[in-house]
Amino acid sequence: MAERTQAEEAYKELGHRILVQEIEPNERIKEEFWASRLNVSRAAIRESLTRLLGEGMVRSGEKGGFFASELSDEDINEVREVRVILETGALLLACDRATTQQLNEIKETCEDFANFVKKNYLGSAHEADLRFHQLLVAAAGNKRLTQLYHRSHIPLFLRKTAPPVAKIEEYQQTEKDHRAIYEALRKRDKKAGVELLKAHFSRGAKEALSKA
Repeated sequence: MAERTQAEEAYKELGHRILVQEIEPNERIKEEFWASRLNVSRAAIRESLTRLLGEGMVRSGEKGGFFASELSDEDINEVREVRVILETGALLLACDRATTQQLNEIKETCEDFANFVKKNYLGSAHEADLRFHQLLVAAAGNKRLTQLYHRSHIPLFLRKTAPPVAKIEEYQQTEKDHRAIYEALRKRDKKAGVELLKAHFSRGAKEALSKA
């Protein structure tokens, strides 16, 4: 694999693993370990970490090295605002444009999330949570919006603390939120969908802030 391609692949993989909390806030990201894990060179890992540093996904340690960033209170509030702007806008478009296949994929992700939570596979639940929102944005049918969303590295609010300490009730509420948002989209109910999304993000921010 060419060095440039390796660095791009490492960038995508590490960024994703930070978003879904496989790499926890304040955890050191060891170059040798991840080079072996992703089957790329250490130079590719170093380049990807430098790129993630510039995007705020990681921070430099006082004695060197890279660590996954932790969200501040201000970060959490800003993430909530960004998600409201991007995802409610996406939902409004999706109500007009979402295909039957896209609706089915969103519904399947709701089921996946519920099953993972029941089995206590919380890492997989985080993956399903992220996928739900990515599919919602994709259903808007706007490539530039989808690219903007992915490049923004929208984090899960649970990244406030390390390790995550969410109660099972919080996951169950997320499941209910997702199903309600899906139903609003299926019915093409723009007003309900927007209000449900806003409430979903407000709850997520409030829970993250309460774990400070």
